[in-house]
Amino acid sequence: MKKMLPEVTVTKLLLDSAHDAMPYYNYCKQNNITPFIDLNWKCGRPPVYKDDISINSDGIPLCPKGFPMKQAAVESRKGRIKYRCPKITAKGGTPHCTCTEPCSDAKYERNVHLVLKDNPRLFNTPPRSSEEWKLEYNARTSAERCNKREKIDYKLEDGRYRSSMMWYCRLFAIMMCQHLDAWTLPKTSRLKDLLEQAA
Repeated sequence: MKKMLPEVTVTKLLLDSAHDAMPYYNYCKQNNITPFIDLNWKCGRPPVYKDDISINSDGIPLCPKGFPMKQAAVESRKGRIKYRCPKITAKGGTPHCTCTEPCSDAKYERNVHLVLKDNPRLFNTPPRSSEEWKLEYNARTSAERCNKREKIDYKLEDGRYRSSMMWYCRLFAIMMCQHLDAWTLPKTSRLKDLLEQAA
């Protein structure tokens, strides 16, 4: 892609869990790319990160009671993410923990700092539990539908090609058909139109 489109700058990389490997994260870091890669637990994860901090399936630290902690800040200059007690509230004017047995005597209860360089695979920016990450990652589904249309509906991989040029010719023809398909889509939902007529 870089060879064919040298002027394009990639800032985000959306990949599924099959690409959850450290070299991808290292490459993204070296090239200032934000990775959005789903975790694959077959690749393993440390059950405990530094002392007694446990990590859940989204790479979020858990409090001693087992609740996912809330992200408090991303400290870019220090290369870390700060998480705070998930049960803290400011009702009544002063911050306090609503747990029956608080795990810390600190004013803002327990805080945890995850250092990104310790494990860029687990400790992602933005965190996997954040709305920003979910919004970006959900865009991948449209690419998956596009791939399914090319491979299965238009039988891209069924052809016997003598060269990669012929494979690209078929792919470009399929992409033109997809574009024509998009032109013929209805501008509005037929169900919506029927509901509006009934009302």
